[in-house]
Amino acid sequence: MEAQAQATTSDRLLLAAGVVLFAIGQSLNFLIVAPMARTVGLSEVQFGLAFTIASLPLVFSAPFWGRRSDIVGRKPIFILGLFGSGIGTILLGLTLQAGMNGLLTIGWILVCITISRTLYGLTSSAIYPAAAAYMADVTSGQNRARGMAIIGSANSFGSILGPILAASLAFAGALVPMYAAAGLCMLGAIAAIGLLNEPTHHVERKKTKADISFWDPRLRPFLIMWACFFLVFISLNLITAFYIEDRLGITDKKAIIRTASLVLISMAGVITLVQGVLLQIWRVPVRYLFRLCGPAFCAGLLLMAFATNVPMLAGGYALLGLSFAFATPGINGSASLAVEPHEQGAAAGYLSASNTIGAIAAPLFGTSIYQIAPNAPFLFGAGLFFFISLYALTVKIDKRG
Repeated sequence: MEAQAQATTSDRLLLAAGVVLFAIGQSLNFLIVAPMARTVGLSEVQFGLAFTIASLPLVFSAPFWGRRSDIVGRKPIFILGLFGSGIGTILLGLTLQAGMNGLLTIGWILVCITISRTLYGLTSSAIYPAAAAYMADVTSGQNRARGMAIIGSANSFGSILGPILAASLAFAGALVPMYAAAGLCMLGAIAAIGLLNEPTHHVERKKTKADISFWDPRLRPFLIMWACFFLVFISLNLITAFYIEDRLGITDKKAIIRTASLVLISMAGVITLVQGVLLQIWRVPVRYLFRLCGPAFCAGLLLMAFATNVPMLAGGYALLGLSFAFATPGINGSASLAVEPHEQGAAAGYLSASNTIGAIAAPLFGTSIYQIAPNAPFLFGAGLFFFISLYALTVKIDKRG
């Protein structure tokens, strides 16, 4: 029993490491690509349109990979996602490099960004369904929040390391951090091939077909919550660089990247501390986390909307970090308790797809509303989450968690 427990701990750490590497690349996509978009001649709306089109296939790919993980296993789907994340990041970096060197026209830059982001999304969307289902396989209902918090804190820790990597390698070129992150992601995939074990519980259950769909009433509240979270959150990620330049008056591109790194680190630091430390010490029921995430998100958005300096903006992102620290175990943990053990992969896939539904509208939505006023997306998001917080109070959560 002791050897088995040690092996399980090793597997969890390896799974978390893979999520960290993926998150490093994901954070650099927002941190570097957004300010570089203006450098290569793209407007905010053109940039948002390219990311919106590229997100469309993700609605179908995440549920597909979730169901495939129920059939073929969590490990191979997780590994495929890591490889796809690395390759997609490289292609996006090469596109921006070609645009900076004048090798591509604006039209071709848009096409290549769309293609590279589409490939990235179609494959990297396998990571979270596989990881979340893996944690559901190896945790009891009472420990579900802790298990899901490991995935969330790994993602946040990667979001911290991404800006640090960007700052450390920026001297070599603005796009070098993206190539480094892509290489690390593929190395992580290679390590998982040799070291990650398939969950024993999944091996026993994978012959049972999942009876679940996007319209399953058991998942509906959690799908709505994640869609709203990512509609606002991805919008903010895409406009943060513009917001820093236009509202705070910082115009130097390197200074914008450093400032964006700082505010993102403040958010990711809070998530890592809360999920990686506090929620591992105190076993907080998932139903409480589910109902606290909305108010924290609303408060953070209001602080950011009226920010006049970098510390205020960083404080708003820190509150967003607190919200996400509650949301990942709260929403995913509650949803996993609402479905059967053999449906965990499919459920995780639909939850990831609901993130994507919000993300599909987010780039065009955020950049379009930004034209009204720089703080308009923040104010809209705060209003939305006031009502989301009220809605969360009406949702019944399984008391096992």
